Amino acid sequence: MTALRPAAGRRGFVAAALILLSSAFLPIGTVPVTAAGAQYCERTNYSAQEITDAVQNSSLRDDLKATSCSLGGLGRFESGGNKGVYNGSCCTGIFQLNNANIQKYAGTDRAGYGCESLQQQTDAWANLTNDGYNSSAVRQLASMSTFDGQPVDASLIAACIQLGTGNCQKMVASGKCSGFSDINGTTICGMAKNARSLADPNCQNGQGTCGPAGPGDYPTTTGVAANPPSAASASIIVSSSEV
Repeated sequence: MTALRPAAGRRGFVAAALILLSSAFLPIGTVPVTAAGAQYCERTNYSAQEITDAVQNSSLRDDLKATSCSLGGLGRFESGGNKGVYNGSCCTGIFQLNNANIQKYAGTDRAGYGCESLQQQTDAWANLTNDGYNSSAVRQLASMSTFDGQPVDASLIAACIQLGTGNCQKMVASGKCSGFSDINGTTICGMAKNARSLADPNCQNGQGTCGPAGPGDYPTTTGVAANPPSAASASIIVSSSEV
C-alpha cells in the first residue's frame, strides 16, 4: 500500500493556510501559482461531526465505522476541516490524499479533487482505506485489542494506513508506538491520539446511519430485554400452538 504522503507532508495544511492569507481575496477556484501551498475552490471549515457523518455515509468498512467519531477528528487534524487545501508538497483535501491516490481513487487531479464535495472526498479516502486494510501490517494490528497501551480503534487503524503501511509494519514489529515516527516526530499512535482528542465530544460512535443501539427495533433507555414492547405493539403475532 502506498503511503498517503511522505513524512515531510505532515501538518502541511498549516503552512498552506499561512501562505493563503495573502491570497484571501482571489476569486473562488483561483489558485496562487507561485505559492508553496494552495487553496482550490472555496475554503471550508467542516466540523469533526460533519466529517464523521460523511464517513458514516461512505463505503468504509463497518468495523471502522463503529469507532468513526475519531475519524472526524482525523480529518480535523489532517486539514483543519478545509477540503480544498493543498499542502504544497504532495497532498490535498480533508484527509490529505497524495496525487497518485487522488488519481487512482477519485479519477481526477488535485485541483479537481480539492473542488469536490466533502462526501466525494471522503468516499475516495474510504476506498483507499479499505484497500489498505488488506495489508499484513494492518491486519496484524487490527487483530489486537490494544497496542502499547493504545486502543486499536478506527483512528489507530486509519493512522497506520495514513502514515504508510510499511512504516506501520515497523511499529507493529517493534511492539511500541515509538517504533516509527516521521521527520516531524509524529508517530502513528500520536496521530491517533490527536484524532481522538479532536473528535466531537458529543459524537456517538456508529450512530450516523445506524438505528437504535442494541437488539430489536424498540429504542429504550433500559434495554429491550428489561423493557419489552406490549403485545399489542408487536408486529408479529403467533398463537400458543405455534410457539
